[in-house]
Amino acid sequence: MVDANEGHLVERTLHETVWYPDHDPRKASAEYKRVHHHLVYELDEACWICGVRQSQLPAGEHMETHHWHVEWALVNAIDPAKILADFPEMKEATDEALRAWLDSEGNMLVLCPHHHRDGRQGIHSITYPIWQAQKYIYDQWPLTEGPQVKS
Repeated sequence: MVDANEGHLVERTLHETVWYPDHDPRKASAEYKRVHHHLVYELDEACWICGVRQSQLPAGEHMETHHWHVEWALVNAIDPAKILADFPEMKEATDEALRAWLDSEGNMLVLCPHHHRDGRQGIHSITYPIWQAQKYIYDQWPLTEGPQVKS
């Protein structure tokens, strides 16, 4: 077993500037609602990072679905032909097919609220290499917290 007090801290500040194209305000499409319900409630899929399921969450907490490969807000900047090359299930390189694929199971990742939106461990807050590593580290390794300070 690895001792979490043996290691070194690396601090960095990421400043990211992203130019999002104009788009309509986000509202859940019928396909998104269907896919979310199917993944979270019917299949009871686990959080991709920690493995918790909707059936294990306390009352009032809910699993979330994350647009994984392409986030919805970038829909008007995405070249459908480039997506089709990597995701042939989209079937054709059209804007309509792209919009349908964005809310499909092929672009959804089930996450607990913590690993989706938390400021220190959520996919929207930390770099992908560190976020993804959370799936594979020892349970007690304080990856984004550092070792506990002993008094």
